[in-house]
Amino acid sequence: MPIYEYYCANCNVEYEAIRPASQADAPAPCKSCSEPGQRQLSTFSFKSNTFSAPKLKPATKPKRSYTADNAESL
Repeated sequence: MPIYEYYCANCNVEYEAIRPASQADAPAPCKSCSEPGQRQLSTFSFKSNTFSAPKLKPATKPKRSYTADNAESL
């Protein structure tokens, strides 16, 4: 289950909650005062000891072959 970040306007506290994706936008109870908090926009973070991101090859431009015919037009 993903971790979501929430903010409680009542006590001015930011906190995290592990919830199913289906409940991501539903208010989560504050850990300090139990009032419902609003979900915050957060950045994605990924950390794993068992998975590594695929190594992407840099894009290369196709090599152009020059002939006598197209060399004159350059």
